[in-house]
Amino acid sequence: MSRVDRWVGIAAFLGGVLLAVAGWRLDPGTSKLPGPGFFPLLIACTLGGLGAWLFLHPGSEEKSFPSGPSRWGALAIALVSIFGYAMVLIELGYLVSTFVLLSVQLRWVEKQRWSTSLWTAAIAAAVSLIVFRVLLKVPLPAGFFPLPKGW
Repeated sequence: MSRVDRWVGIAAFLGGVLLAVAGWRLDPGTSKLPGPGFFPLLIACTLGGLGAWLFLHPGSEEKSFPSGPSRWGALAIALVSIFGYAMVLIELGYLVSTFVLLSVQLRWVEKQRWSTSLWTAAIAAAVSLIVFRVLLKVPLPAGFFPLPKGW
């Protein structure tokens, strides 16, 4: 049996328990009117359940690490770009900062071509802006990019 699977299962279960306590303190609300702790409690139950399942049903063999190029550089780029996104979101606005974040993630983390990265980032940023700002009426930072009236 895999000891790593058991340890990860224990860690996930304990993390789920801690998150459940935090979610319960935030007031989960009722089924008709969920409170701020509803989703953390739901995620905690899922995390704890999956952790318990992994602990009780670990893999039957030790897994070896895959050989190939290291992805540590891509992880560092991903983390720095997300941190940078959080730092400039208010100043640049949702549309511009989301486009830049997705472009960086697609080009240097996922190793897509420039044309694919830019087109995908532009379409995804525009569609997400329409979904959140127009359809769901979520207030998003406008930044310096002028948006149509009523958005």
